[in-house]
Amino acid sequence: MEKQQASVDGIQKEHKHKLNPDKDLLVKRGRIIIQYEFDYDPSRIYSTGKIYFKNGKEEEARFFKYEKSEEDLAKKIFTLTSKLASKLGDYEPLHVLKPHFLTYYEPQNIWILCYEKFDHLLSEIKMDVEDSVDGPRILSFWWRDSIRDVLRTIKYIHSHNMFHNGLNETYNYAVVSGQIKIINVRSNVKDLEDPVHPSELQALRIKDLIAFRNMLKEKIMLPKVPWADRDYFFAFFDKEEELYPIFVEKLASHPFLLTPAERMECFSNIRKSAFASNNFKRILNGRTFLKYRNWNREDMAREFQKVYKRSNSKYNCECVWDLLEFLRDIYLDLPCNMKAVDAEVKRLYPNFLNEIFAID
Repeated sequence: MEKQQASVDGIQKEHKHKLNPDKDLLVKRGRIIIQYEFDYDPSRIYSTGKIYFKNGKEEEARFFKYEKSEEDLAKKIFTLTSKLASKLGDYEPLHVLKPHFLTYYEPQNIWILCYEKFDHLLSEIKMDVEDSVDGPRILSFWWRDSIRDVLRTIKYIHSHNMFHNGLNETYNYAVVSGQIKIINVRSNVKDLEDPVHPSELQALRIKDLIAFRNMLKEKIMLPKVPWADRDYFFAFFDKEEELYPIFVEKLASHPFLLTPAERMECFSNIRKSAFASNNFKRILNGRTFLKYRNWNREDMAREFQKVYKRSNSKYNCECVWDLLEFLRDIYLDLPCNMKAVDAEVKRLYPNFLNEIFAID
């Protein structure tokens, strides 16, 4: 390894640098970084190495390289990402990885951006997308949590008038102790011409979300495998009618990201929130949901038939709203083995939950 002194402003005049105490000292939990070393490999997108503190301690770190001509980009990424990471407090999800410093590395005429240690880039690993269970495809627990975390981290980035502009690439996601963290934030509202119209901000936010969706769609979520729940989730990204924070939360609570028990609870929640909505009932009983009429199928599981018979004929099988009522009752009356219950609902009424979730 080659050991170098860290210089935040990137001006390197000697093999080892003395830091400017007023400008260049970088503090990590009260400790001052004075040196770094790394295994430089020009064929890799990042290098592994260590940072050394004034108190004699050391830590592993990761180093990204930028060409000399990319100075402005490297400085912007360092500035924006470090500002964003420093704003994360005890009540915020820590899913933006913190940079340590940016320095110019003269032996190779490149800029070096140093981050906290991560285990892998998302481009380097393959996590199971599905839970290994019999029956319908179910998104794995790790990916359910990770997608929700990333969506809310994107919303957090946008709440500080920043934009990523690179979420379509898997190398902009690092995995740290089993959690995905975003790196390399590269744009903010100051890059736009004044005055900035709200629609322009909205377009940039949606652009980041679509880039994240496309990364999942093209590189992660089994793109060649038929999977209706996944496809409904991806299609939901194109619905932009709601206020942005509400839209992101709806994405994060989409049925694709729910456990079987949460999916069944969703019927109850939708029924409760839509009970007084004549528009919702009109849509539900309209042409779009015509295929779900005559829903009292003879091949229903025995437990479903018992719930139906206990109703004393309160259901109208020509009314799709009553199907929603029925599935709410299934959730309330059959609280155990929700995987089997959810699988039976998917068999009987494929995509019903995805379609009613999308009703405005």
